[in-house]
Amino acid sequence: MTAIGLIGLGNMGMPMAKILIDAGYDVLGYRRGDASDFEALGGRAMTSPRAVAEETDIIVCCIPSDAALEEIVSGPEGIASADCTGKILAELSTLTPEVKAAQAAAMSGQGGLMLDGAISGLPPMVVARTAVYMLSGEEAAYEKLRPVFDALTGKHFYMGDFGAAMKTKLCANMLVAANIASTAETLAFGALMGLDQEKLVEALRDGAGGSIQFMARAGRMARGEWDNVLASTALLAKDIRMIEKTGTELGAPMPILKNVRPFYETAIEDGYGDVDVAAVYAAFAKAAGLPIAEPKGKKKS
Repeated sequence: MTAIGLIGLGNMGMPMAKILIDAGYDVLGYRRGDASDFEALGGRAMTSPRAVAEETDIIVCCIPSDAALEEIVSGPEGIASADCTGKILAELSTLTPEVKAAQAAAMSGQGGLMLDGAISGLPPMVVARTAVYMLSGEEAAYEKLRPVFDALTGKHFYMGDFGAAMKTKLCANMLVAANIASTAETLAFGALMGLDQEKLVEALRDGAGGSIQFMARAGRMARGEWDNVLASTALLAKDIRMIEKTGTELGAPMPILKNVRPFYETAIEDGYGDVDVAAVYAAFAKAAGLPIAEPKGKKKS
């Protein structure tokens, strides 16, 4: 049985773990908190990232922040805290390019290799194996990991030199940010015209303007249901800032992104940072003078 390391057992990592376990892999997982749910799936919980690296040469990582990657790779119990000869880390998080490059160098300094990667898709898409995985870096390493990604999805792509996958993810999330904001704007417009929100969602869902994000979030917006988090407002806002920064450095015109970003920031300021990003609708409703459904358990950012 081939052993695979999986660091980051969250909304994306857990369904990835189940897929790999069901495919016959011995999955060694690491999470800073309790991992009993991972063990219930049949995975083996490890005590540190380095403990994972001691037992396998192939590690997949999906974590929330630059600091988490630095800890996982370069920390006292990180993967690169000891020899990494022959080890490959496929890093799939949306993080700053500088931090990814620095941690790739740390891996290289210990004889290992890191692939830059990203996932475009919602957790249910990961479960269904329809999420898109993008990888970049040394092509031979990508080919070595091809069977792993074949197990995870029917859609994975080699994008080129290290960093190309992250750049592709910024393009993907630029579309996501615009799609979600456009959905919220449309529903607020419909509400001002007196249209029934649920009927409006049903009518638009499969029409020419429908999208994956519309299907995932329009109904939630209409009902004010954003406690079940697929991706938080704060998480997408982080990516929007990164996209805007990159665009500014390149001199790229970004009129759409620059005009929707303040609505995400307003949603965070109003306490919707930790709930699902569908809650950006609250910022559009507020601007339009519309009532906002307040579900129980709204979390403050």
